[in-house]
Amino acid sequence: MPSPGVDALNHALKGHLRGVRVEEVVDEPIGTGQMSESRRLRLTYSSTCDLPSTMIAKFPSDDPKSRATGKATRCYEVEASFYRDLREALDVGAPYCYHVERNEETDEFLLLLEDFAPCSQGDQIAGCTIAEAEACVDELVRLHGPLWNSPFLSTLSWLNRSSNKDRSGSQALMQQVFPGFLARYAERLDPAARAVGEEFVRDSGDYFSRPLPHRTVVHGDFRLDNLLFRTGGQVGVVDFQTVTHACGPQDVSYFIGAGLTTDARRASERQLVARWSEGLRGYGVELESDHVWNEYRRFAFAGFVMAVVASMIVKQTPRGDEMFMAMANRHGVHAADLDSLAVLRGGA
Repeated sequence: MPSPGVDALNHALKGHLRGVRVEEVVDEPIGTGQMSESRRLRLTYSSTCDLPSTMIAKFPSDDPKSRATGKATRCYEVEASFYRDLREALDVGAPYCYHVERNEETDEFLLLLEDFAPCSQGDQIAGCTIAEAEACVDELVRLHGPLWNSPFLSTLSWLNRSSNKDRSGSQALMQQVFPGFLARYAERLDPAARAVGEEFVRDSGDYFSRPLPHRTVVHGDFRLDNLLFRTGGQVGVVDFQTVTHACGPQDVSYFIGAGLTTDARRASERQLVARWSEGLRGYGVELESDHVWNEYRRFAFAGFVMAVVASMIVKQTPRGDEMFMAMANRHGVHAADLDSLAVLRGGA
């Protein structure tokens, strides 16, 4: 699917244009495009209107492997559904959506989103500062808090994709792709990360099968490359292709485990986890600190699983390799530091 032209934009934005027309559009690529394509659109209108001069268009990748993965994992369906059904019910700094459409038969989709520029994209490879991490954790509070344990979320079939069969399938996929992951990245994988990964693949305890103690809207890929640092200290959150109905600490552990370098994470993770838990009190959510900490330990594997599986099912790029290695190594050491395997197997 190509970037939308003038005619497509006039059709998609007709509810906002109010008699004005888009007369010219110039686009430029943004992002790495591993699962979808994103373009910044610079728009010229026939006269003054309330719409911005730039917005972001997001549509399917032109890479056959990524498109097939998008269809198999329902990523395109999920992101389009998020903007249709959930965006306005949450406080998280996701972009305003001017238009959403998706063809169920072909899986083609188009999102026209608010452009957060000027901003700086987070760098998953470099990591972030503690101050930036605090701002991101605060954004997770605004994502998780509004619909914590809400019955409404159970009514959204696209959000509830994790049946027992799906969870066992995720475990089987991890076991299937891990040998290829090791073959490709063996020389770049931290020994501690490799050891804990091999043990997890042999016996992941109840990681994939356990009933969850609570549920909310979970981003599922809350990492620095999907976060935009805006003027005034605001954080924009993008790429809702993996959003699901799951356990809030999954996002917290996923972000902290790879968003910070290992030394910074070791020094600050308890403070950051407590910040998230305290923030939820503003939404009337009260959680015991020991429970939160053990859930955080458990989900140290969330980012490791993502790094292993995603690296093997999307198109390979040099920066993608660097990013997946940063995630796999940091999350692997993270799980080793916290003895996360003991939590999965019923230990302390």
